[in-house]
Amino acid sequence: MVADERSSWQTESVRVVSRAPAAARRDAPAPLFESLAGEVPMNRFLRGFAVWSLAALAVTASRAESPSDLAQTARRVASFQNPDGGFAPEVGGASTLGATSSSIRILKYTGGSIPDVLACVKYVQSCRDKDSGGFAPTPGGAPDVPTTATGLMALAELKWPDGSEVDDALDFLGKNARTFEQVRIAVAGAEAYNKVHEGMKGWAADVLKDRNADGTFGKGATRARETGGKAVALLRLKSPLENKEAVVAFLKEAQRPDGGWGQKEGESELETSYRIMRLFFMLKEKPDLDRLVTLVSRCRQADGRYGPRAGAEATLGGTYFATIILRWTRELGGEPAFPETAGFRSLFNGKDLTGWEGDASLWLARNGVLVGDSPGLKHNEFLATKESWGDSVLKLTFRMTGADSSNSGVQFRSVRVPGTEMSGYQADVGQNFWGCLYDESRRNKVLAQATDSAVKAIHKDAWNQYMIDAKSDHIRLFLNGVQSVNYHEADKEIARAGRAAVQVHAGEPMKVEFKNIYIQPLPTPKEDDGDSPGFHLRTLKADKEGRKYTVYIPQGDDGAKAFPVVLFLHGSGERGSDGVVSAQVGLGPAILNNPENFPAVAIFPQAKTTWKADSDDAKAALAALDEVLGSLKTDRGKVVLTGLSMGGSGSWELAAAHPGRFAAVVPICGRGQTDTAPTLAKIPVWTFCGDEDGVQTVRNMRALVEAVRASGGEAKLTEYRGVGHNSWDRAYSEPALIDWMLSRAQK
Repeated sequence: MVADERSSWQTESVRVVSRAPAAARRDAPAPLFESLAGEVPMNRFLRGFAVWSLAALAVTASRAESPSDLAQTARRVASFQNPDGGFAPEVGGASTLGATSSSIRILKYTGGSIPDVLACVKYVQSCRDKDSGGFAPTPGGAPDVPTTATGLMALAELKWPDGSEVDDALDFLGKNARTFEQVRIAVAGAEAYNKVHEGMKGWAADVLKDRNADGTFGKGATRARETGGKAVALLRLKSPLENKEAVVAFLKEAQRPDGGWGQKEGESELETSYRIMRLFFMLKEKPDLDRLVTLVSRCRQADGRYGPRAGAEATLGGTYFATIILRWTRELGGEPAFPETAGFRSLFNGKDLTGWEGDASLWLARNGVLVGDSPGLKHNEFLATKESWGDSVLKLTFRMTGADSSNSGVQFRSVRVPGTEMSGYQADVGQNFWGCLYDESRRNKVLAQATDSAVKAIHKDAWNQYMIDAKSDHIRLFLNGVQSVNYHEADKEIARAGRAAVQVHAGEPMKVEFKNIYIQPLPTPKEDDGDSPGFHLRTLKADKEGRKYTVYIPQGDDGAKAFPVVLFLHGSGERGSDGVVSAQVGLGPAILNNPENFPAVAIFPQAKTTWKADSDDAKAALAALDEVLGSLKTDRGKVVLTGLSMGGSGSWELAAAHPGRFAAVVPICGRGQTDTAPTLAKIPVWTFCGDEDGVQTVRNMRALVEAVRASGGEAKLTEYRGVGHNSWDRAYSEPALIDWMLSRAQK
């Protein structure tokens, strides 16, 4: 604004066993992983020096793992899946249920996918002992308590329905868990299905026997570890945690200079830190998150995995502890559980101000964060992108510190004006203006107030996320996933394009930080009948109502080469008649941002109501396809059908109704009918969804793929771990998908 106007639940799947000899651990349950290895020898003096050094480092070098770091970890762990569907602790090893459960959880925390999710489900099921109801580490083995709990958690992660198999496993746990470590893992398994078995109800009293007067547990160096583990067990058993404030204060005080906690004096490790952080996460309490992130980062290895402590060799257990700790730190710090970047371009490289211009004395890049540090200014200052955009989706994470009156904002569709100002729309930041849409240095007023629900979602002392969706005259702002503004610009003279910028406001000293700054430019079709490369808005000649649709003509089209064709069906949110928004979601942005990867014609019809096969909308889509096939040089044997959400369901329907028209079908996050599988078996299928989408959608798509395969067809399924309904940005960003689609040909 103008300077003078205002002064989850989580579950666990691995257990790192003691390094004591087996004879000394007679009562310990069977290990799911080998003992911790790779400890670096270090005498007491050097250990102390290392802790001091880490404490100094934590002040200046806290750096959370970047999206590319998370993707590297996901790729590495995905490579551990074997042909039997299970995962091994390392490539080439034998599958175990413990490694499988940990791997699918790691892939969730890093935004990866299970290469063959259907085989994974079958492997987990194969480890079940039908006689006892328990689970064994490998198929045909002897069931035990920790593995049974692990099996329950794996089933829950894989969306297995709550039924007799779950009840049988809970019975096994209730009858066989004896030691605290067995109880701890057993209640974690029960929590996966939000249950407390009858046989577990007396366990809370047993846990409380060892409680200290101040509410903590244990003595000496292991006091923090025991307190975290036993307090979590009590909460999972639906038992109140007495002296909660004292327990939290003790654990915060026990955090070591290197950022973690451990079982030995001066030596932090991830497994103990994980137990304690679980309690913090359940209570929504925050220790020093920056120091903890620094410790985890020091455990990272070159291949993307993590050691159980700094300097140790990487293990699957260490990777599990690290990735879930990082997820908890993100969520406790106000960040998204996973920074989704698919389909978006990064505007900030995390290292310097490349691509931006402004007063470099006020702005710097530090540890992956863009920092605006004001000593107190008489005028606003902006750091602006050098590039401009029209219709687009902009998202970023921000945090502001300073006086209560401090203010900042995010400019979009803006231009530089003489002096230091920007003119254009601003997504506002600051007391009394959170989530508002302001018109900076133009109309100088709030254009739309934020909704109450968005204001309530603000983290004033932590990170927040803005998403700015600007299409034509329609602008929507979202704060932490909650819509704050839904605005339509009535003035046709107001610019629909411009630069982005971030602000330090005039007034008292303040600091504002930004990271994960991404933009998704959207196509804006030209209303013409041209044949130049790009997006063109057409009117369907065969339709009396004058339906509009968009067609994309690829680069290199000289009228001689016959290009493949992709027919895209949008979701319910893009229904209408403008013919434009159908190209602004899913496939359209993917083409716009990487046109060199898409040597094909794409057609974007628009539905008014539905894509059901016998509807007028579906008939118009096929008419648009025929019109393009007749007017452009195309390969009629290479026509691919794809769609998302409502369009995903429509893809299943149209493919089943017109199997001879398509060389392949790619439905995304849309349900179909399993009884159409014999017809769909005539067409290659690759379908996508997020496993956090509606559970019925996930199960339906799995069932359809299995039914098509059973009918002799070619069907692939990709599920993105931890991803909700929007799996289309991921899917259309897959180079392998585009290559697969364009290589299909009718037989």
